[in-house]
Amino acid sequence: MNIILKNNLFSLLLVILCGAGISGCLTAERKEIVLKVKPDGSGSGTITFHNVMSAEEGKDVSLNDYTELVNTYLKGTKFEDYYPQFLNFNKRLYEQDGKLNGEITFEFLHYEDAGLYRYENKGPWMYYIGLKSDVGVDQFDTSNGTLGTEHMPVVFWPDGTTEFRIISRFERGDMITHSLAAFYKRIGTK
Repeated sequence: MNIILKNNLFSLLLVILCGAGISGCLTAERKEIVLKVKPDGSGSGTITFHNVMSAEEGKDVSLNDYTELVNTYLKGTKFEDYYPQFLNFNKRLYEQDGKLNGEITFEFLHYEDAGLYRYENKGPWMYYIGLKSDVGVDQFDTSNGTLGTEHMPVVFWPDGTTEFRIISRFERGDMITHSLAAFYKRIGTK
């Protein structure tokens, strides 16, 4: 798998979350990725989807989307199947400030598996953010690194960095969205 494809995996999470058929599209307000790398190159990561919602595609199918979220992503193996290079997945849904959030934690054996890159394993760290992702909706927001130019959508961190944080926002255009927090409160995840 080439480095650009690996790095686009996080950008493609929205593609995974957008179902076909009866469901609408699961989306979120923003996505936060935190990667921590140990001296041996292995590490751990957390992806947090803030304010998980159902995006309407003609009619409100938010109950179906919530059911899919719980059964396919939380209890199912959708993420594990899509990211076989990650180990020891933990997933949870939780409410914060009246909004439903989803969190995925994992481990990796080498930082390149998580999308980080270093030329010849030394020097500054790099992460391709794919500003123009295949779905065109995952837009870079902030990072604890430095963003390159428009023509080089790469975040850079200096040598010695061990924690990498990237936050993106989901652009939904004119889509009508419905919070899933009420379903979480009423139904739970059982």
